Amino acid sequence: MTYALLVGSFAVFLGALAVGIKNWRLAVIGLVIYIPISGIAIDAAYGHRVERAVAVLAKDFLFVVPAYVGFLLWAWRRRIRISFPGAPATLLLALAAIVVAQAFNPNLPKPLVGLIGVKVWLFYVPLIFLGYHLVRTREELHRLFGLMTLLALVPAGVGLIEAALIYGGHAHAVYRLYGNAAGAVTQEFVSFGLPGGGSLRRIPSTFSSFYQYYLFVAVMLAVAYGWWRGSRLGSRRSNIVAAAVWLLLLAASFLTGVRAGFFMTPFLILLMVALGGRGAVRFGLRWLLPATVIVLALGSALSGSHLLGVWTEIGHVGRQEFGDVIVRSSKDAVHLTTFGLGTGIDSVGARYAYSNDTAWQEAIFPVLGRWEESWYVKTWIELGVAGLAIVLALFGTIIVRGIRAHLTVRDPGLRAPSAALLAVVIWTVVYIVKSQYIDLDPLNVYFWLFVGLLFRVPTLAEAEPVGEVDEAPRARPLEAVVSE
Repeated sequence: MTYALLVGSFAVFLGALAVGIKNWRLAVIGLVIYIPISGIAIDAAYGHRVERAVAVLAKDFLFVVPAYVGFLLWAWRRRIRISFPGAPATLLLALAAIVVAQAFNPNLPKPLVGLIGVKVWLFYVPLIFLGYHLVRTREELHRLFGLMTLLALVPAGVGLIEAALIYGGHAHAVYRLYGNAAGAVTQEFVSFGLPGGGSLRRIPSTFSSFYQYYLFVAVMLAVAYGWWRGSRLGSRRSNIVAAAVWLLLLAASFLTGVRAGFFMTPFLILLMVALGGRGAVRFGLRWLLPATVIVLALGSALSGSHLLGVWTEIGHVGRQEFGDVIVRSSKDAVHLTTFGLGTGIDSVGARYAYSNDTAWQEAIFPVLGRWEESWYVKTWIELGVAGLAIVLALFGTIIVRGIRAHLTVRDPGLRAPSAALLAVVIWTVVYIVKSQYIDLDPLNVYFWLFVGLLFRVPTLAEAEPVGEVDEAPRARPLEAVVSE
C-alpha cells in the first residue's frame, strides 16, 4: 500500500509539474484553492506516518514546487527580472545564509533535523517574488481576492455548523467526523471554563488544527474586506452579499476556540481600517465597530458566557502567557545560547525526523530543555543573536517599505486591498511573539505571498496592464519611494 501510494504520488507530481511549467500562475491559483481544504487529507491519514507525511507535503509537491519551477522558466525565457523595487533581497540572502549554516550546527541531534529546519525557514520565502508577479491588472487582483473570499465560505460554514453542534450538546457527532484525529485537531478535546458557567471549545473545521483554522479565517477576514471595499461591486445587492460574507467570517473567527482571537481579530480589523485612510476610518466607526461588538457578544453568548466574562478570561490568560511565553522563555533562551543551537531544533516540523513524537522529545529536550512557543525566542535558540538581528531587520524593512508603498496608493479601488495586505503583514509580525504561527499552514504561504502582492499594488494604478517584457520602467516611481 505504501509503495503504491508513493508511486501514485510521484505520477501526480509529474502531472502537476507539467502544469506549473506551462502556466506557473495556474499553480499558484491551485494552491489558493487547495489551502482551505488541505487539512482533510491530513486528518484522514492520521495514525499512518507515511500517508500523513504525504498529505502534509501534498501542497508543496502539487502546487509550490511546480509554481517555482514554472516561474523560473517563465522569467528566464522572457528575460524578466525576478526581484522588484523594494524587495529586501540582501536581508533575504543573509537569512538564507545563516539558516543553512546553522543546519550544520554540531548541537543538532541528527542531520535530518537541520534539513527539515531549512525547509521550515526558507521553503515559502520565494513566494514573495511570485506574489509580486502574480497579478498584472487591478481586475486580476480583485478576482484573486474574490476567489479567496468565496473559497473561505467553505471552512467558515463548516466551522460555524460545528460550533452550533458542539455548543448545542452534539459534540460527539462532530468529533466522529475526524475519527482517530479528533483528539489531535482539538488539542485533546480541551475546554476552557469562562465566567458565567460557559466554556470555549476548539473548532478545527477543514484543517488539521483548530489554530490553523483560526489563522485562515482571520487572514480571509482581511482579504474579504479588501475585496468588498475595493472591488466597487456597484449594486446594493452585491454590497449586501459582500457584507454578509464578511460578517460570517467575523463570526467564524470568534468561534474557533482560540482565546487570543477575541483580541487579535479586533486588532487586525483596527489595522486595516486605520491603514485605509479617513474614509475607511469613518466606515469602520459607523459600521464595522458596531458589527464587531455585536458578533463578539453573540459569539460569547453561544459559548454560554457574556462579553465581559470572555474579556476577563482573555485578560487573565494574556497576563499569564506574557510572563511565561515571552518573559520567562526569553530569559531561558539567553541563558541557553548566544550563537544558536542549530536550524530546526525548536521547530515543530522536526518531529518528522523521528519515528514518533516521544523519540523526538527524547532527542530534543536534553539539548533544548523544552520546546519554546514564541517564534522570536525560537529564532534566538536556532540562529542565535545574529539570526535574530537579521530577522528583525528583515521584518522592519518589509513593514517600513510596505507602508511607504501603501501610502503611494491613491486609488480607492486599490487602497482597501493594499491596506488589507499590509494589515496581515503587520498582524503576523506581532502575533508570532505568541507562538510559531508563521511556520504553520496557511500563514507560512499567505505571509510571503501577501508581501509580494503588497509591493505590486501601487503599480496597478496605471491604466495599462503591467507588462511582462518591460516591467522595470513601470515600477520606477515605486522604486524611488522604497529604494534601498
